[in-house]
Amino acid sequence: MKALGNWTSPILAGIMAFIGLLASSRAADSAFEVGGLLVFLGCVVYIFSAIGRHFDQAEAH
Repeated sequence: MKALGNWTSPILAGIMAFIGLLASSRAADSAFEVGGLLVFLGCVVYIFSAIGRHFDQAEAH
């Protein structure tokens, strides 16, 4: 169960990234378009950093 806890926040970030991309694609205003893209990119960066932390932690053991 501990392994699932480490991946809960990246899974939620993936859902947020999808919602941000969806909001950006359906935006009528340029501010919402840019905001959705920033949310998407921030979540993608967070997911890749979580993957990197996992491999760094696995390498240490």
